[in-house]
This record gives sequence, C-alpha cells and structure tokens, in this order.
Amino acid sequence: MNYQELAGKLLHLAERLQKHGTKLEGDLVGKSAVKLATDVDQFDATLDGFLASRKSGELLLETLLRSPAAKKHLSLDLLRKALREACSKRLKAEDLVAAKKEFIETVHELDRAEAASKFLKHAFAEAAYVAPGGKEKGELQQEFFALGRLSEEEYVTTIAKRTFGELRRLAGTNGIRFTDKTTKPHLIKVIRRYSRRLATNLLPAA
Repeated sequence: MNYQELAGKLLHLAERLQKHGTKLEGDLVGKSAVKLATDVDQFDATLDGFLASRKSGELLLETLLRSPAAKKHLSLDLLRKALREACSKRLKAEDLVAAKKEFIETVHELDRAEAASKFLKHAFAEAAYVAPGGKEKGELQQEFFALGRLSEEEYVTTIAKRTFGELRRLAGTNGIRFTDKTTKPHLIKVIRRYSRRLATNLLPAA
C-alpha cells in the first residue's frame, strides 16, 4: 500500500464514521476505535517529525544556494556533480538559472536535500581554499613530520584538534591522495601511517 491509498482509506473511513457514528455501540467497536485513535495519534506525530525535518533540509539547501559562497563559486559543472552525487541523476539544463531550478526540484522530489547540502558545503569550502605555498607549505610539511614522531596517545590527542579542512590541507600538501568521499577517520589513519613512515626514514640511525 502506498500513502495515497492509505489517505483514501482514511477518508472513506472518516466519511462512514461521520455518517454512522451516532449509531455505533458495543465493547468490540469501542476498543477498536480507541486502538485506532492511538495509532492515528502516533502516526500523526511521526509524520509531523518527518515533514519538519524535510522542511528544515530543504530550507538549508535553498539558503545555501543563495549564500555569498554560492554566488562566488556555484557553477553549472558543480551543480552537475552535486546532483550526480546526491541523487544519481543527470542534470539536463544548460544554463545556470535553469540548472538551479532543476537541481532544487529534483533534490526535493527525491528527498535528498541533506546529502545535496553536505556536498555543496564541502565543495564551496574546497573552492575557497587557496593551495598553500612558500612558508605555509613548509610549515605544513614540518607539522606532518612532527606528527610522525608522536606516540599513539599523543597523536590521537593532537589530531583531534584539527578540523576536516585542516586535515585535507595537511594531507594534500604532503602528497597524500584522497577523494571527496574520503572520510575524516580514514584521513586520520592515512596521515598517521605516512607521517610515521616519513619520520622513520628521516630520523638518523641510532
């Protein structure tokens, strides 16, 4: 049964109750009515929660698409990637205005606002990041080496203070490859492995 069929059944039942409600009596009907009323209340609360969550996700996405970051970094190519990532769909529009409309409609239809927002927030952060060079690059390389010399406990404590963006910069500057799907926990493990390897190779033999 789909939800449209359920709505039809409930409407039909409501009409019959309205018509015959004054004539109904007996324990069997009464107990069934109490149980039904309880189930309806529970479903109504669940539905309210779902709709509130969905509305929140949709609002977040639309706010994100109107943000200064979107005005600066949003492109047709990025929307194509976002729709493919969040919905596994291909964007058909060929100009940005139409693409934004199609993107929002498709994401809302498939209830993928949260996934789309997550992808775009990450993409905007990546676009705003300027690859480090010169002294900053050297500092990140030194930090990477220093992490490799830490004990396991020291590493866990130190790395926990880094944001995901900082870890991505640290990894990228030191030649560690990762993708948009690489998670923070996985990146922490990879940085640990390669920083220790570097420290071991560079430390003088005893």
